[in-house]
Amino acid sequence: MASVGASELFGLAAHILLLLTFGYITGTERTSSPLPPSRTIIGGLLTAAVLVLVVTAIPFLRKFVSTRVRSLFAGVVPRMLDLLQRPRKLVNGIGGMLLLTAAFVMCLDTSIRAFGGDMSYASVAVIFLAGNALGSAAPTPGGVGAVEGVLIGALTLAGLPADIATPAVLLYRLLTFWLPVLPGWLCFNQLTRKGAI
Repeated sequence: MASVGASELFGLAAHILLLLTFGYITGTERTSSPLPPSRTIIGGLLTAAVLVLVVTAIPFLRKFVSTRVRSLFAGVVPRMLDLLQRPRKLVNGIGGMLLLTAAFVMCLDTSIRAFGGDMSYASVAVIFLAGNALGSAAPTPGGVGAVEGVLIGALTLAGLPADIATPAVLLYRLLTFWLPVLPGWLCFNQLTRKGAI
């Protein structure tokens, strides 16, 4: 659990850093879209700030969150210290997370282009990062339905026509969420039979 917690903590830090980086890049681009994605990022950050204020203001929510965070950090801090003593593992883990995120962004960008859409890579990255974070907060497995809705809405707000955004997002989710399920299930069964997991 400590390893998963450390991975989630690094993933969150990398996600926020990438979101801010691509948000800045998008804000410096010249764009003809009616609502540049950088405004979407500012709105998302303001929404997150309001949520933090609400959670800290309500005693029940504050206690719930502090209990969860305390238990997370109790196991994560020793694991993080262990990782810092092994820089190669740290570089492999962070590099893997960044590579996975880049592959997802490229897949979404390629799906948009497959249906005739044209957006800058930085804009697609901002929309993916913000949409994935918001959609993953939904109480459905893998953010099913929520991720798709948020991505389609964000792409439409950024100026992509809905008749391109909708099939592009559905193709992206098919390639990155639904198709890997069968090989993953087969591999899981095979590894379980061999006693590897």
